[in-house]
Amino acid sequence: MKIGIDFGIDTSNYTTSAAAVTTAGEVFCAKRLLPVPPGDRGMRQSDALFCHTKNLPDVIWDVLRQVKEAYGGFQVLSVGVSDRPRRAEGSYMPCFLAGVSAALSAARLLSVPFFSFSHQEGHIEAAKRSAPGGFPHRDFTAFHLSGGTTEFLRVSEKDGRYETFLLARALDLTCGQLIDRCGVKIGLPFPAGASLEKLAEESEKEFRVKIPKKEEGINLSGFENRFDRLLAAGERKEDLAKFVFTVTEEAIRSLLSFGDEGAPVLFSGGVSASRLLRRAICGERFYFAAPEYATDNAVGIAYLAGKGRKNGSA
Repeated sequence: MKIGIDFGIDTSNYTTSAAAVTTAGEVFCAKRLLPVPPGDRGMRQSDALFCHTKNLPDVIWDVLRQVKEAYGGFQVLSVGVSDRPRRAEGSYMPCFLAGVSAALSAARLLSVPFFSFSHQEGHIEAAKRSAPGGFPHRDFTAFHLSGGTTEFLRVSEKDGRYETFLLARALDLTCGQLIDRCGVKIGLPFPAGASLEKLAEESEKEFRVKIPKKEEGINLSGFENRFDRLLAAGERKEDLAKFVFTVTEEAIRSLLSFGDEGAPVLFSGGVSASRLLRRAICGERFYFAAPEYATDNAVGIAYLAGKGRKNGSA
């Protein structure tokens, strides 16, 4: 039996990923983290581009193999890719070129529609599709919380794409950067989110945190300095981790004040996979991506490619 698939590729700063969504609605995906050396807090774009180029053949084949094992065969109906961080003028990162090259070549070889979206649109779509209980809203607010982004957005869905308006953001240091930098300082591997959260869950200490606000958003760099002082004073690793997640929670609450009270809020991006954050920010209007679709993945891109194909908007 052959099944039709919409295929997606995402080559973000630290993850090579590919995904297929079948016409029956089943999802297949694969990803590979880029190898950040121990002690480092990131990777140069040239190195990321090289790693994506090496990873893509195996990651793509992994997805196609899964589909073939499930259905015996497949027909690619469309190919989508993330080509930039956001849908904004000047938004650009070289690492996305690897995915664009592979996706465009595949679409032309197969003579199927090709679609490009922003990495942020992929996160939003993946969050919408995987939010427990479903997400029925077309106009909403959303957080994109990742290693390089802490943004609170007003979002409207139009013709299978997302139009966004920035309500507020982290102006100097993102939540993801704070988590990763502080985690590396206490010897955790990069990215540090999962390891740091495990430590934080072992702490019973409470921290008082007040987030500085400006007209455009919030500042967080001062909390890295405060972390350094706590570390130098001999604070336990568990308590240091709790401090970082307390700052993250209060940053989210502060950014929420820039939106409309009562509006639905969709959380996307790797930081939103945090169990601590999900327990702290709860209520009927808050929707979180399934944890496996909060971190970088190509699932949202594959879904968006399917929307584009159905809309005939290639």
